[in-house]
Amino acid sequence: MQQDRHPRFLARFSRVTTRETFVPEVDGLRFLAVMAVIAFHLAINLASRNPTAFAYPVPGDPLHLALRSGELGVQLFFIVSGLVLALPFARHHLLGERPVSLRAYFLRRLTRLEPPYALVMIGCFLLLVVVHGRSPAALAPHLLASLLYVHDLVYARDSVINNVAWSLEVEIQFYLLVPWLTLLLAIRSPAVRRTVIVAAVVLTSLVGPQLAGVSPHLENTLLRFAQYFLVGFLLADLMVSGQLRRPRSLLWDALALATVPLVVLLHTGTGVATWLPSDTPARWVAAELALPWLFLVVCLAAFRGVVLNAFLRVPLVTTVGGMCYSIYLLHNVLLNNTLFVTKDLAPTGVYGLDLAVQALVMVPFVVAVSAVFFVLVERPCMDRTWPQRLRAWVVARTRVTADVGR
Repeated sequence: MQQDRHPRFLARFSRVTTRETFVPEVDGLRFLAVMAVIAFHLAINLASRNPTAFAYPVPGDPLHLALRSGELGVQLFFIVSGLVLALPFARHHLLGERPVSLRAYFLRRLTRLEPPYALVMIGCFLLLVVVHGRSPAALAPHLLASLLYVHDLVYARDSVINNVAWSLEVEIQFYLLVPWLTLLLAIRSPAVRRTVIVAAVVLTSLVGPQLAGVSPHLENTLLRFAQYFLVGFLLADLMVSGQLRRPRSLLWDALALATVPLVVLLHTGTGVATWLPSDTPARWVAAELALPWLFLVVCLAAFRGVVLNAFLRVPLVTTVGGMCYSIYLLHNVLLNNTLFVTKDLAPTGVYGLDLAVQALVMVPFVVAVSAVFFVLVERPCMDRTWPQRLRAWVVARTRVTADVGR
């Protein structure tokens, strides 16, 4: 599952990892997730700005259904997060490697994720105030709630500062519970351990969304999405146990391809009406139960397939996937504030083709701007020693200033 690191040019935009921790398939899955979300928001933003050319096709149109399902890229992100965060705990419990320092674990989350997030949220706040004329007094409480990752809990709606932050609030709730949830991986028997994780996925798929539906303040919380993180736990178990290193097969590619229409139909409620009565909760239950496992098939195919695996290991794909945090934070803000330039670009009059033209213009733009932010802000924060280095620099500058003052 390892590969040589990125070519020299792309290496400037690659994540800071050790050779042992770089798994290209993981960044490849991140690429799929972030591209799906960008497609979803691109279609929505164009439809609101130029409905004559970019109104969604007739409901039921395959392209319409696929675009609506692009938001499920967030669920794929949740699975990848579960996998990545569970891996060191799995290596400890299953391979006997050194235990994970909880202090280092939480400090790493703080130093790695907080600076880019805070900078983007403050930048969005200033953009809304300076460019869009919004009241800073009215926005300030929303900014504070967003910076504390409680906006959805407090206001029962996505952040008005940057709406994509709702999923990062869910991620933070998960991060806080990981050290205790990963005790599942301490179960010695592989059969029992995996059975327990599978049962946990099923239970959270059924009960979690019901509990989250009790109040709009709980709708976008870990209660609603815990099952996807737990699928990541199962993947971590399989990876550490060597199950993902088995010979690749085109069968896995075929299975992954077959899941795509199933995911779309279940997510949009289209097609299942012919299988399940609409006046019962059976349709909802089918979607909640099936979607995590369909995603698991795609993730397994990322490692065990032939075509999908080869694609996800392409250096450009893994590089863009490695920048997904920056891209995710910035993409909708960039689209919201620049599509007025291209919204009338619809040369063919055919929705699908015109949307493809917009994508060819806007996606490289979003990735390019995000790449600059990644290099200047996010990538330096990947260096575990940056707080110590910053402290040393501040101390040195302070001493120089004091010496000059004398």
